[in-house]
Amino acid sequence: MPISKLEFNQLNRVLDEHTGIRLNFNKADIMASRLSSRLRSSQCSSFNKYYQLIISPEGKDELDVFVDKMTTHETYFFREQVQFEFMYGYLRQKKSRNVPLRAWSAASSTGEEAYSIAMVLDDLFYSGNWSVTGTDISPTAVEMAKEACFALSTVQKIPKKYRRAYCLKGTGQNEGTFTVNKSIRSHCNFCVDNLLKLRTVDYSFDIIFLRNVLIYFDEAKQNKIIDNIIHRLNHGGLLFLGHSESLRKKRPGIELIQPCIYKKVRL
Repeated sequence: MPISKLEFNQLNRVLDEHTGIRLNFNKADIMASRLSSRLRSSQCSSFNKYYQLIISPEGKDELDVFVDKMTTHETYFFREQVQFEFMYGYLRQKKSRNVPLRAWSAASSTGEEAYSIAMVLDDLFYSGNWSVTGTDISPTAVEMAKEACFALSTVQKIPKKYRRAYCLKGTGQNEGTFTVNKSIRSHCNFCVDNLLKLRTVDYSFDIIFLRNVLIYFDEAKQNKIIDNIIHRLNHGGLLFLGHSESLRKKRPGIELIQPCIYKKVRL
């Protein structure tokens, strides 16, 4: 079903209000494609009717689905593996730390990135003095991250030693899937949050992954998100961006140490 410019603008306004993402009209076909199944499921005869549904009190659950459909992006375990290898080498010097080490997957989607971080931290700090927080704008994605049930076909992205140590193959009704073990999951916490107006993340981190998310925002919103992130990065902490992203504006106390990897050198 084609989407009119008015309908696109209506839905785009809702997307902007709830996520900060605003699409150009050249993305109209993508929006229509992602939402076509939701129109059928919710028995809406047009995108305008769907818009009316998601702004109504009765459409709160469908609004969550709308956000998920429009914000879920590609993710997989150990994406850009060189960054995990750098993190491992950097943190290896800090094994004797007595204070907890905190990591944040700031756009965690369905959890693959957060659990990848967790495997590395458990390998380094097996005494358990670490934690990983995962946040995402999509309630659906957050629930999937908590459930930690992944297609078995994706396990090959995980290094062999971590597959053996942390991954459990599903059986019976869970055949064709795998999960991460309870020990890893006990150190991971997932919640819904908006990077433009953070509510749940009120402490600082030694490691922050903010990858493949800035590209969806305009420059002003990018700067606001980065400021929110850097404010929550500890002295000596690392910030990881996606391979096509960078800090456009130079910020005092933030030093580029590898492509797309920054260190907070002073408060």
